[in-house]
Amino acid sequence: MKKALAITAAALMLSACGADIETKNNDISAVTTDEQTTASEDRSGKIIVEEKEKPAETTVAKKDESKPETKATAKKKADPDKINVGCMDTVEVYQQIRLKDFVFDSNAKLKNGDELLNTNELGEHEVTLRMELDGGEAEKKVKYNVVDTTPPVMLLGDDISLNVGDSFDIDGYVSYADNYDRAPSLTVEGDVDTSAEGSYPLTLYIDDVNGNRLTRYINVNVGVPSSSSDDTSYNDSPIYFGDFVENYSANGREFGIDVSRWQGDIDFDAVAESGCKFVIIRMGYGESGGTDLDEYYYNNIEGATKAGLKVGVYFYSTDTTIEGARATAKKIIKTLDGHKLDFPVAFDWEEFQNFQHYGMSIHDLSEVYEDFASELEKNGYASMLYSSKNFLELFWENKNNRPIWVAHYVEETTYEGDWYIWQRCGTGRIDGINGAVDLNVLQGE
Repeated sequence: MKKALAITAAALMLSACGADIETKNNDISAVTTDEQTTASEDRSGKIIVEEKEKPAETTVAKKDESKPETKATAKKKADPDKINVGCMDTVEVYQQIRLKDFVFDSNAKLKNGDELLNTNELGEHEVTLRMELDGGEAEKKVKYNVVDTTPPVMLLGDDISLNVGDSFDIDGYVSYADNYDRAPSLTVEGDVDTSAEGSYPLTLYIDDVNGNRLTRYINVNVGVPSSSSDDTSYNDSPIYFGDFVENYSANGREFGIDVSRWQGDIDFDAVAESGCKFVIIRMGYGESGGTDLDEYYYNNIEGATKAGLKVGVYFYSTDTTIEGARATAKKIIKTLDGHKLDFPVAFDWEEFQNFQHYGMSIHDLSEVYEDFASELEKNGYASMLYSSKNFLELFWENKNNRPIWVAHYVEETTYEGDWYIWQRCGTGRIDGINGAVDLNVLQGE
């Protein structure tokens, strides 16, 4: 009896499994059974199992070999000699140019127009354009020259004031750089006698290795006030947060502050109640991630978050190498430990005094920022560039068009580029902070 029951159960399970397989794999194989094992029950309640005469046979449907295999259709080729292309003969070194801008006229359609032209090295180069003409495709090779026609720039170099008897070396009072040359040369015409009062005019010539020259005129005033005037000179008058919001309100704008250890202990609840919407916090400073974080960083990010403020961070970097910039980015990522930010991480580099002593070009330092940003982006954090209007216009390439946080301490910024945040002043006053604080306008994308 037990044996009969076991056989019957097994038969039922096999039947169920077969049905399931047939249902799920109907498109792959067809299963046929010549005879089934059946079970019936007699009047006495005994279960009778009929013997199988023949084992079930399984057949698998064969692949239909009558259908022809589908082959990729060969692309029609065009004759490159019939394609006419008008393109730039020369381009500036490090210039960001896409092929669709490089080619300005053609009787064919450019297929790889979004690719960037190689402008990293001076001299003659060749680029392959993928073109389409009359439904056919062809590769068209064209040559172009990469040149450097950009003169050096003076980063810092206003009129100089000295006391009688002071020592004087012009190189200690000016800062200059070149987009390509890591060691532009400075030549000075004119003399300065620091033993006698007077105003001494100097002509400065800054030349790069490719023959480009910048000429600048300055006065060295010995024992007399400077005669230069600057209509945009810094105004250190306090600006109260309420007045700041009222003066700069516009659709889509928000108003906030940036802080570091210089603000000391902050009552972020009072800051928020004053109408402040966001705070950008200094995480640290130095090269390769620095040796220490800002001593108020953790208190500031915790307090600002609890007060319901939008939060971002910046790092005051002194990195001059790609390796150092990546180390700084990794330090930021480790310190954030997955903390979600409301703003891109700001790269703040301000060591422009006597920049010529670094042995770097403008392009070199711009690449330091690019690698800093790239390392952050690999780990899920965006980046933005903080700098003054002067250096944004004279120096930074920002070739990937990342957001800009511009510092410009005037009533209305004249920075012509797109800015994400404008740092209006460093003399702000707001409830919750004893002393001055930077005030910022968020314009957004």
